[in-house]
Amino acid sequence: MLYQTEGIVLSSSDLGEHDRVINLLTEQKGLVRAVVRGARKPRSRLAAVTQPFTRADFQLYGKGSALDRVIQVSLIDSHPQIVSDYAKVVYASYLAEIASELVPEHEKNAAVYHLFTDILVALGHAKELWTVCRWGELRLLGSAGFMPLLESCARCGRDPGGAVYFSAPAGGVLCDNCRVAETDPASAMKVMPGSVKTLSVIAASSTRPNVVARGQVREEAAKIMREYVAFTLGKRPKSLALVEKLEGEGASRN
Repeated sequence: MLYQTEGIVLSSSDLGEHDRVINLLTEQKGLVRAVVRGARKPRSRLAAVTQPFTRADFQLYGKGSALDRVIQVSLIDSHPQIVSDYAKVVYASYLAEIASELVPEHEKNAAVYHLFTDILVALGHAKELWTVCRWGELRLLGSAGFMPLLESCARCGRDPGGAVYFSAPAGGVLCDNCRVAETDPASAMKVMPGSVKTLSVIAASSTRPNVVARGQVREEAAKIMREYVAFTLGKRPKSLALVEKLEGEGASRN
């Protein structure tokens, strides 16, 4: 079946001597894995549009069980502000990996597609990449029904009060009483109220938030999200190590 859809290349890998397989987040078909014949040949007109974060109109042919095949492509945006900046590439790759794990194959979800489009635009223009990354993590998780509870205790629903803990298995913050009642109380991480508040403000924003975190709040908020993303996906994203390295370097400069 021949079909056409707008899409963003999340990642790509080589296939054989001349071809390339792309993971494509599409407006009409959700996540699509497709082969681009001859994309690695020196004069291939399709080579440029198989690069990660490329946004284009794709014409594809799908046979159901096998990989779809890219027939034609019309470029919309190659996101040069991202691909020319190493840190932005790292963050974009990490968020693309989260999207690829959360979005089902061949299941339309135009809202997530447009959300990821907004995330790439925000990354391209941002100076504070840490904030955009936290916003992207939270919004992608929320789009799949996994937004963490940050305003009230995930168990009893009350204000957690002075002592605040975050538990990935519980799905959000815990008050001290509920933490003690957990099967594994030690798995709940004690955090500053400001760290949770920062994430709550970021999560509530429908557009790129104007938030700058520093010091312990910045470190704790990032750690909360690392643990929650890994728990939700059932594994650590491969690109997370590079994100941690960037954020560690950033923390040492602040």
